[in-house]
Amino acid sequence: MLSIPRIVFEASFFVVIFAGVVGLVRFRHLQPPLRYLLSLVLFTAVIEVVSRIRSNHYQSNLFLLPLDTLVEFGLLAGLYRQALSPSAVSRWLPAVAGLFALVSLFSYREQAAIEQFNTVQRFAESLLVLGLVLLYFYKVIRELAIIRLEREPMFWISVGLLVYFAGNLFVFVFSNYIIRQSSAVSTQLWGIHALLYTGLYALYAWALWIKPSTPK
Repeated sequence: MLSIPRIVFEASFFVVIFAGVVGLVRFRHLQPPLRYLLSLVLFTAVIEVVSRIRSNHYQSNLFLLPLDTLVEFGLLAGLYRQALSPSAVSRWLPAVAGLFALVSLFSYREQAAIEQFNTVQRFAESLLVLGLVLLYFYKVIRELAIIRLEREPMFWISVGLLVYFAGNLFVFVFSNYIIRQSSAVSTQLWGIHALLYTGLYALYAWALWIKPSTPK
C-alpha cells in the first residue's frame, strides 16, 4: 500500500504533465511572459520523466537537480523581467541570472552533487525568487492597474512561487542533514515538498489557462 507522501509524489508528476498540455493548447494565445512559464513547465516535465526512469532502475538522479534549479531560475528571471518592466530591477535581471549561473557552477561539485543536494544553490534561488515575487506584489499595489486580479496570470504564478519557496526554505537548507539523521523524517518533509510542488504546478496550469484581464 502506497504511503500518503508517495501518493502525493506520484500525483505531482501528472500535474506537471497537465500544466504542459494546457500550455501547449493555449500556446498561440499566451503573452510573451507566459511563454517563459511554458518553457519551464516543459523542461520540468522532461526532468521528471528522466528522474523517474533512473529511479525505477535504482540510479541516483540528484545530479539533475543543479541543472533543474539553474534553468528554473533563468526562465523565472525572464518571466519577471517582462512583468517588472520598465523598472531598474528588470534591467538588472539578466546580470543577476548570469551571476547566479556563475555561483551555481562554483558551488557545484560533481561527486557531491551525485550524493547530496546542492543546498547553497537552492537557498540562493529561493531568496532571489521570493524577492522578485515581493517586488511584483509591490508593483501591483502601487500601480492599481489590474481590474480583475483573479484573472491575472502573473498574480497566480506569484502566489504559487511565494507559498512554494517560503514553505520549502527549511527543507532546502537542512535536507542533507535530515537525510543523514532520519530517513522517516526526510520522507515526511519531502512529502510536504511534493504537496507544495503539486500546488505550484496546479497554479501554473491555471495561469496558462485563464485569459488575462485588460489593464485600466
